[in-house]
Amino acid sequence: MRIAALALAAVVLAGCGRMETPEQQAARMQAETDSAHAAVAEGNARWARYVTAGQIDSLGLLFVADGVAMPPNVPGATGRDSIVARLRPFLIPGGTLTLTNQSFAAHGPIAVARGIFAYTAPAQGRTPAVDVRGKYLEHWHKTDAGWLLAETTWNTDAPTPPPPPPAR
Repeated sequence: MRIAALALAAVVLAGCGRMETPEQQAARMQAETDSAHAAVAEGNARWARYVTAGQIDSLGLLFVADGVAMPPNVPGATGRDSIVARLRPFLIPGGTLTLTNQSFAAHGPIAVARGIFAYTAPAQGRTPAVDVRGKYLEHWHKTDAGWLLAETTWNTDAPTPPPPPPAR
């Protein structure tokens, strides 16, 4: 009985490793954020390069297999192929995308980025020039292939159209 009690006490004490102080926890989380930030910034740079170069099919490479994109004013898309198909109509040849990160945090294999974007494209035929600005929110996962987008959503800073007149 005494040996069993000692064994149980040893197991309990082994499981009660030193807890982090708030300062240690903050330092660890900052180190995780710093480590992930460069990789996620490169992912966003690739996103902008693909759009600017017209390499729309490459956008799927930025997402986990079951990733989700939620563009404004259309249904969301799940999965790489669906995401590429959903984004294709948004992009105009000759357009330029700029992403500016404003906030970033990571904890273990999960990171969240928030920022602003600008998308411009020249007029083409009957299509007028485009100058869209807005904000985005991204949820990234660290995978065996590196940091990939799990979910992203964005919207523009354009004013909301006025409501329709009341029915008579």
